[in-house]
Amino acid sequence: MRFIRTRILAYVAIAAVSMTLLAQSARAQDVVMPLPAADQQVIAAQLGSIVGDALPSKPLDKASTYFPLHERTAIYNVTGGRHAGAVQKLGVAKVSRPDGKSAWRFEMSPSLSAFLNQVDGGDLMMPSLSDAKQGIVVITTPANPFVLRGMKPGETRSYAQQVAVYALDDPGDQEYSGSLTGAYTYVGTYRVNVPAGTFDCVLLRLKVHGKIGPVHTQDMAYYFLSPGKGVIAMINQEDARAFWIIHIDTTSGRVLASD
Repeated sequence: MRFIRTRILAYVAIAAVSMTLLAQSARAQDVVMPLPAADQQVIAAQLGSIVGDALPSKPLDKASTYFPLHERTAIYNVTGGRHAGAVQKLGVAKVSRPDGKSAWRFEMSPSLSAFLNQVDGGDLMMPSLSDAKQGIVVITTPANPFVLRGMKPGETRSYAQQVAVYALDDPGDQEYSGSLTGAYTYVGTYRVNVPAGTFDCVLLRLKVHGKIGPVHTQDMAYYFLSPGKGVIAMINQEDARAFWIIHIDTTSGRVLASD
């Protein structure tokens, strides 16, 4: 019996050591990605000094972890662009589709909305956006990535897409079309300080360039997403016609003030 007890205790000790080694190995796989200087410059110009420490980053979990799929509204302070100083109430709402599947409308500004859907595999994609003020809808094929499950820190995924711009009041009226090349990057994880508080956020960056209609265009968007909370800060365009068709820079930054 003493021999059996000794063997059992030995097995327990080995199991404990193995679990400790596995936990240490998992932690070792988490990497700290310092914010690149070029990104820091853009973020500081549009959002202010909101980025604190770089934190250990893990592969992205399911998309709804970082962008919860439930209806909500939040208050954002506009920190950059022509509306800097404004306070805006932006929401996420569920949209019904004829086939019974659900989609989501994400307000990037009071007039600019992105439409999101979660595809098989858990990725959250952005196939279109509408600009109510300018009276257009922009459709991209394939859809723009918004949150891609399983991406590793520092990873970039490139893609090419076709873009069509339609009049909102006449879906048969295609005003412009063209093509874009994009690069979607999981930059890393950072502690972010905004008026609503301090949050640990993953930073996703989207770069695109190409030609829509008569002009060449390029853009860079940033999204700070906190698990369970959603968008804590973002930098993107707020005038679809000016950017996609005329190519006037209407970049603006927003930080979460309250929710």
